[in-house]
Amino acid sequence: MAEWHVSDELDARLRERLGGHDVAEYVEQVIAGQLDFEDDPATQARVAEQIRDSEGDIETGRVTDAREAMRQIAAEKGIKLDR
Repeated sequence: MAEWHVSDELDARLRERLGGHDVAEYVEQVIAGQLDFEDDPATQARVAEQIRDSEGDIETGRVTDAREAMRQIAAEKGIKLDR
């Protein structure tokens, strides 16, 4: 079995999140899932299509800049934001 080293801080955060469940098992599942996701051609095609769609939305102005959206919401709610 391979041996990996992580910082004490990350180890503590992970152990706290898992609440006593097996850390090694969790890490193995996460890594396997990520590798499966990255290696799946259908997933890659879907992600590429979503990126193209998003780029098209930006180019045609069908989306609002997040900063501008926050400004609009703040103005509607009477909240003053620092610019």
